[in-house]
Amino acid sequence: GPANSSVSNLGGGWKMVWDRGTTPLRVNEATQFEFHLEDASGNRASDLQMYMGMPGHAAFVKTDGSVFAHVHPSGSAAMPALALANPGENPHANMPGMNMTADSMSSVSFPWGFPSAGEYRIIVQLKRGGAVQPGMFNAKVE
Repeated sequence: GPANSSVSNLGGGWKMVWDRGTTPLRVNEATQFEFHLEDASGNRASDLQMYMGMPGHAAFVKTDGSVFAHVHPSGSAAMPALALANPGENPHANMPGMNMTADSMSSVSFPWGFPSAGEYRIIVQLKRGGAVQPGMFNAKVE
């Protein structure tokens, strides 16, 4: 039902899919939240691009407003750390240690754990073709 949505329609036949599996969401459990884009034929996009120096961005928002978390993907370094590691370089260039190039990404994974039970909205931003695609998902945490 709508309490646990796993597909967000983006228009033009595209959709963002949350690869959520069947495990129930629980409080204080570290979870990898993985998302990918599909076209109208169900083909997975493999040309995701970096957005603000990251493979993607996610916000986990509890519907009562008590929780707001901006989460970066697994394996991504913080922007200030990148600036220190590469002074004078464009901080939005490909990041070291991510083992992926901007044209080979087909999914993005965010590490997070829900701090309390309830209903959450997950907003995910992925980029392809120069455009940011916002996906919206609902999650009910027992």
